[in-house]
Amino acid sequence: MSRKTASYATTDDMARLYNITDVTVRRRAASGAWPAGKVGNRYRFSPEQQEEIALIVSGEKDVGFDKNRIAAALNALSA
Repeated sequence: MSRKTASYATTDDMARLYNITDVTVRRRAASGAWPAGKVGNRYRFSPEQQEEIALIVSGEKDVGFDKNRIAAALNALSA
């Protein structure tokens, strides 16, 4: 499923799209389950991130997003 969105989405936009609360959207973004950018204290979702979330929700992609993947890679290199 390929879907192009013209602009960045807010947590309210994502909540309406997936019929969940905005608190759930923020929790998923904060935990790293959903990719998101943060502007100040608010989450924003780029068109690419929205497509990735659509794949996660549909089950076509695992939720394997790891917020600490860079730190883990650096630790592996220094070992």
